[in-house]
Amino acid sequence: MINESNILTMGFRGRIGNLVFRRWGTKTVVSSAPDTSHIRWSKAQKENRERFRDAMAWAKTAMSDPEMRKYYSKMAKGMQTAWNVAVADYMKKPEVTEIDVCHYKGQKGNTVRVKARDNYRVVAVLVAITDAQGFEVESGPAGKMQNGSDWIYKATRTNLNWQQGRIVVRVSDSPGNVVTTFRAVQG
Repeated sequence: MINESNILTMGFRGRIGNLVFRRWGTKTVVSSAPDTSHIRWSKAQKENRERFRDAMAWAKTAMSDPEMRKYYSKMAKGMQTAWNVAVADYMKKPEVTEIDVCHYKGQKGNTVRVKARDNYRVVAVLVAITDAQGFEVESGPAGKMQNGSDWIYKATRTNLNWQQGRIVVRVSDSPGNVVTTFRAVQG
């Protein structure tokens, strides 16, 4: 049942007895509560339910921060609420779509370009450079380019043993989801 203007249930959210009240935009949707007592959750389902609980906690934190609330409200489309957007942001991790090492030859000032994306925004890209033996030569934050998806890291040290080394990239988004990946450097 969808309720648009009933003064008794307007604004209700949550569960009362066997009824669940949800808000979709300006509407209140009422449905019966699902019976999950007979379900045996798989390990993956349990992990996903735990992640969803964490997403709810993130949304609560984000909604209490005026700037985050404003940002998520701005990102909401159609029937979405700022809360829905915050949950979706938490549930989807950022991704690295490209690590371009063609301009890195082990010299100070050489650059590494990283293309990273998220469903809402990438907040940081950290780059670490290792030598052929796996020792870290340097690391630091990459700078965001004007196109919004590319990040550039400028090497601050010379890496004499750069061939067969690695560029390790760590990307994070607003809720703190982190993805780490690497690319080998060929000579």
